[in-house]
Amino acid sequence: MKPHTLSIYYRQGVLYIQPSLPSRRGIIPLESVIVAEGGWSGLRAALMEGERIALLEAQKQPGKRHYADDSTLARAAGCRNFREFIPGTVQCTFNRVPDYVLVVRSLPNLELGAMVGTPRQDELPPDSTLDRLALVARDVIEGKNGW
Repeated sequence: MKPHTLSIYYRQGVLYIQPSLPSRRGIIPLESVIVAEGGWSGLRAALMEGERIALLEAQKQPGKRHYADDSTLARAAGCRNFREFIPGTVQCTFNRVPDYVLVVRSLPNLELGAMVGTPRQDELPPDSTLDRLALVARDVIEGKNGW
């Protein structure tokens, strides 16, 4: 499986999933933002769609990929910009690489106008299913099990 990232943003009761791909400039979000229909019950399907998009885009040459701009995610949530989007948002990120899945929790830093990772990071097996990732995401976002 090609390396990719799935970021889940929980804001005002809605789950937004944005896939990203690694590049020479870091991890760059793709233009697709998927809303988990039905909230937590729809998270697995939304993760599946995000992963499908990431893997399709990973097959393309970097210049042909559909990358997001600075406000793609914010606009999907009805906000003008990312700074308006982040208050009250919690982010769970899964960095999927061949050897493991890195899990990171991020919270808003209003001064910086950015989401900032918390100290804890966990590794999951590389073959972790989307069902497993959906369960972990809920713990991360809700701050359960040490998150």
